[in-house]
Amino acid sequence: MAEQLLPQALYLSNMRKAVKIRERTPEDIFKPTNGIIHHFKSMHRYTLEMFRTCQFCPQFREIIHKALIDRSIQASLESQKKLNWCREVRKLVALKTNGDGNCLMHAASQYMWGVQDTDLVLRKALFSTLKETDTRNFKFRWQLESLKSQEFVETGLCYDTRNWTDEWDSLVKMASTETPVARGGLQYNSLEEIHIFVLCNILRRPIIVISDKMLRSLESGSNFAPLKVGGIYLPLHWPAQECYRYPIILGYDSQHFVPLVTLKDSGPEIRAVPLVNRERGRFEDLKVHFLTDPENEMKEKLLKEYLMVIEIPVQGWDHGTTHLINAAKLDEANLPKEINLVDDYFELVQHEYKKWQENNEQERREMHAQNPLEPSVPQLSLMDVKCETPNCPFFMSVNTQPLCHECSERRQKNQSKSSRLHSKPGPEVLPGIVLGPSRGEAYEPMGWSPEEPAGGPHSTQPSTDCGSEAAETE
Repeated sequence: MAEQLLPQALYLSNMRKAVKIRERTPEDIFKPTNGIIHHFKSMHRYTLEMFRTCQFCPQFREIIHKALIDRSIQASLESQKKLNWCREVRKLVALKTNGDGNCLMHAASQYMWGVQDTDLVLRKALFSTLKETDTRNFKFRWQLESLKSQEFVETGLCYDTRNWTDEWDSLVKMASTETPVARGGLQYNSLEEIHIFVLCNILRRPIIVISDKMLRSLESGSNFAPLKVGGIYLPLHWPAQECYRYPIILGYDSQHFVPLVTLKDSGPEIRAVPLVNRERGRFEDLKVHFLTDPENEMKEKLLKEYLMVIEIPVQGWDHGTTHLINAAKLDEANLPKEINLVDDYFELVQHEYKKWQENNEQERREMHAQNPLEPSVPQLSLMDVKCETPNCPFFMSVNTQPLCHECSERRQKNQSKSSRLHSKPGPEVLPGIVLGPSRGEAYEPMGWSPEEPAGGPHSTQPSTDCGSEAAETE
C-alpha cells in the first residue's frame, strides 16, 4: 500500500546512526558523587527540525504526514487554539511517539536526537536522580505546588509528614523502569509534572508543554477535569549561565506527550513559541511551574535568564489593534551529520517519491491503454505554468506542454476529426473549428469552456504554500 512506502519513524531510515545515538547518550550523562543532580554534559544541546514537505504533491505529502505526524494531537491542540494560533511564529508539527507509559521521555528524546527513549536512558537518569541524589529541594517545590492546587484549595485537604513522605515515595517509584504491571495496561507508569521538572534539570534545558487546561470527554468534548501539566518548566537547580536557553517544546493531549518541532526553512516567520495563550479576549501567561514564593515575585526576570525572550507584535481582537506578547526563541537544527536522522529520512523520501512518480505514470499509461476515452490525469506531472489555451484555469503538464491534459486531449480529438474530414473530397471544414495558419492544427477560437466534460479528474494547481503545510495534517 502507498502508506507503507515510508518508515513510520525517523530512526528506521538509518539504523547505524540510530545505534550511534543510543550509544552516545548514556556516555554523556555525568553522575557526581557529592549529591548533585545527574545531568548531560553536551548532548542536551541538540535540536531536531523536520524537512519541508510542500515541494511534494498533495498525495505524497499525505503519505509523509501519515508516516511521521500525530495528526490527532495536532488537530486537537490546534482546534483548542493552544497550538499554531500565532501567525507571526513558525508552525510546529507533532511527531508520533510510542504510547507505552514512557511517552514523556520518548518525546523529549525525539525533540533532541530523533530517536525515542527505547533504551530508557532518560527514564533511568530520572529514577537514579530521584533515588541517589539530594531531592529535598525537589520535594519542597512539589509540596508548595500541591498546596496551591485545586484539590487542596477546594477540599481543604491536609497532609501530615507521613502523608507527604508516602506520596513522594510513590512518585519516585512511578519513575522506575522495573514496574511489573503499570496502570492502565501500560508497560511503564505514566509520569507527572514533578517528573518533567526533574527532567528539565537533568537536561539543564527548559521544557515548555503545550496543553489544554481541561481534560475533556472523548465522546462529548465536555470538560471533565482540570489539567495542570501545561506551562513552563525551568531548570532552577542550575545557574542560568550553565543551562541551554533554547527550550524543548512538547505537546500533551489525551494523556500522551509528543515533540512539537519546527519545519526547516519553512518561511519568514520567527522561530519562536509564544509564552502566552489567547483566552477569551485576552492574553494569559503560561504558568511557570514549581516556583518558590520569592521566585514567583521575580518570574519575569527568571524567564529572561533561562529563555531567550523576545517581544512579538500580534494582531489584537479589535480591528487594527496590535499587542506585544512575549515569546521564547527556538533553536534551529544543529545535529551533526553523523547522527542526523532527518537528512537520511529526507533522502529516503526523495528516492521513494521518484519511484512513486514512475509507478503512477506507468499505471496511468496502462489505464489509458485499456480505456483511452477515460484518461487518468497524474497530478505529479503538472507544471507551475498555466495552460496556453485562453481562459483555461488548469496548468500545463510535462507530457502535454504547452497545454493541460484536458486541452491536449481535446486538440487530439479535433485533429482526428479534421483529418477524417480532409480525407473526403471537397474543402469542407467542421463548423466551430479553425485551421491553424502555420501547421494546419485545429484549435478552438473561443478558449476553454468549463461546461465541456474533460473525461477525467481536472488538473489542479500544485501547492507552493510552505507556510501552511504544518496545518495540512488532517
